[in-house]
Amino acid sequence: MAAGSVAPNTIVPEALREGNYENWRTCIKRYLVAQDLWDVVKNISTKPSKNEDPETYLSWKKKNAKSLHAIQISCSPNMLSHIREFSIAKEAWDFLAKMHNPSLSRGVSSHNISKHSSENTSYYEYESLIKALEHGNWYLIETHIRACPDILREKISRTGQTALHIATQSGNVKIVEKLVEKMDKEDLELKEELAQFTPLALACLDGFIEIAQCMIHKNPRLVCIVNENGHLPVLLAATRGKKEMTRFLYSVTPSEELAPEKGPNGATLVSTCIVKQMLDVALDILEKHPRLAISSGKDNFTPIYVLAQMPKLFPSGGSLWFWQRWIYYCTNVRLRRAHDQIPTYIGENSSQQSRQSDNIIVNVLNQLHGMVSHLLDFLGIKNMHAKKLRNRQAIKLLKCISCTIKNLKVEQLDESLVYQAIIQAVKHGIVEFITEIIDSNPDLLASEDFSKRNIFLTAILHRQEKIFGLLHRLDNLRRIQMISHVDMFENNMLHLAGMLAPPRQLDGISGAALQMQRELQWFKEVESVVPQTFKDVMNKDGKKPCDLFTEQHASLMKDGEKWMKEIANSSTFVAALIVTIMFAAAFTIPGGTNEKTGMPNFLQNPLFMLFITSDAISLFSATTSVLMFLGIMTSQYAESKFLTRLPTKLIIGLSTLFFSIAAMMISFSAALAIWLNDPSTKYVILPLILLASIPVSLFALLLFPLLVEIFISTYGPGIFDRRIERWY
Repeated sequence: MAAGSVAPNTIVPEALREGNYENWRTCIKRYLVAQDLWDVVKNISTKPSKNEDPETYLSWKKKNAKSLHAIQISCSPNMLSHIREFSIAKEAWDFLAKMHNPSLSRGVSSHNISKHSSENTSYYEYESLIKALEHGNWYLIETHIRACPDILREKISRTGQTALHIATQSGNVKIVEKLVEKMDKEDLELKEELAQFTPLALACLDGFIEIAQCMIHKNPRLVCIVNENGHLPVLLAATRGKKEMTRFLYSVTPSEELAPEKGPNGATLVSTCIVKQMLDVALDILEKHPRLAISSGKDNFTPIYVLAQMPKLFPSGGSLWFWQRWIYYCTNVRLRRAHDQIPTYIGENSSQQSRQSDNIIVNVLNQLHGMVSHLLDFLGIKNMHAKKLRNRQAIKLLKCISCTIKNLKVEQLDESLVYQAIIQAVKHGIVEFITEIIDSNPDLLASEDFSKRNIFLTAILHRQEKIFGLLHRLDNLRRIQMISHVDMFENNMLHLAGMLAPPRQLDGISGAALQMQRELQWFKEVESVVPQTFKDVMNKDGKKPCDLFTEQHASLMKDGEKWMKEIANSSTFVAALIVTIMFAAAFTIPGGTNEKTGMPNFLQNPLFMLFITSDAISLFSATTSVLMFLGIMTSQYAESKFLTRLPTKLIIGLSTLFFSIAAMMISFSAALAIWLNDPSTKYVILPLILLASIPVSLFALLLFPLLVEIFISTYGPGIFDRRIERWY
């Protein structure tokens, strides 16, 4: 055995705890069967060659087996699991000696350790401690700490983690608290080797607020220690979307650590909070450090640029149904600062009894809060409240940013990506962003993208009607300047309206025919704004706007024709079947006819009149539907026909088909009521009538929304707002 090494502590644990290694060694010698076994353990370092010296090898093999057996039976079951794979007594002895006195291995070069030992030491050396940390076994953890107090500063995993790292990842708050009590402040700053994370950084990634509070209470400097990428703990929590953890860490992080002069952490945190919709934190940071709004983060993007790509944060970024709009406007919200939402730290001196009583009250309040929350969620009020709060926070954040860029020069605006941010806001249709930013700095009205397109040309290209509507709110001089602008390819507004819309804009419209209709509406709207001479102007490719429209929409027009014919074909079959059935039903009247007069027997019955009337309505409606769908299938599919004529035929065809199906079910129900006009069958009539309403309901659910969409798209108020309300 190497000089100064010691045997496993499990053999004589009391001697080890007292640090009496000499007494421990004596106990081991006495325990072994013979002195020569001790000599084998102490002196043999290499295994003799079996082929070169068979006799020496056999002698060594016997002594090694006896020594290894003596070591194994002297170990506890837990220790035995660590050396079970060792076949040489000397290696097992040295491994256990190193495991329970790690200081002996310091300064020893790796080439002095056998290959088998070096491969297993990193895994087996602290395996029991690692398992104890993962499972929260404090008794075993404390045993290791008593045996080697310095073990809390040792890196015990392959990734260089300390015991506190592993306990933190396991999320065991009590174990972490006990470890932190036994550690110095500086020990909490130790980093693991993989990404240079401190234990606090790992707690931030997983959102363990109580663990983070415990560590920061011991060492407040932890919130300022960065990882290998230079990220602060609060930034790590924000990146993972841990909102409560982010708010807590932000409250304890010194404000100067987020200042622009300190590096990109502040700007990156603001951008991350915007993306993760923690706008209260972002707003609080910008109120303290306004220049962060135009400072580049670690990804070289500024917060203003990131905000310009978040349309869901603004009122113009989503459409609401009428009842949702009513709830939205009636909802009252109050803006809260980030500090108002930070979890309170529970001090160590608070009594357990008060905690238990508080927990009972908290549980009751949580139950009531859950019930109210589910009710509000069911009524749609909860979502509207969150949306309105998010909208108001975004508007306030935007006003804070606009104040920052108010007096910036052109070079500063360019470096801060303000011009690019405006173009991004136009692409996403964020009206509030455009109006607020340009109001703060009128020079930004002339913002252009890399193709020299101004905000209105970009709005046309990306089909953002709300941004395009701002053109009507400019004064005459500025409106003329914006209209006469051309891009680097000499495309005017009408050329861009002739280009095919981006897929994400077309995907929100049902059917290729309605997509083609929307494209025509855009072209006609822009055509009504630009001078007549723009229709014949050619771009660099020598194409007029109308030629460009025809070329780029040829495929969409074919898809629209195919879509309409498929609907017409399937609907014609249904309508023709209804015509056949209702025509036959008109002459197969319920109850039969009088043999003498030929009149129906139930002619005076009101149900009979309902039957014959609904039968006639169904027949006439189905016939009209067949004719409309036949007209669609034989129509000329020119570009201009998709604007109103073809959609009108489709509206009439689907509407009459719906009325024919509804009338057919009414006629069927009336006939059943006539036939089953007996007290004994009155309980059967109502269920049958309810079953007859199922086809009508299915038709309404499947095709009625499409019918409404076609009607609004063709005869509705339109998507373009021409209200004369001066903006700039």
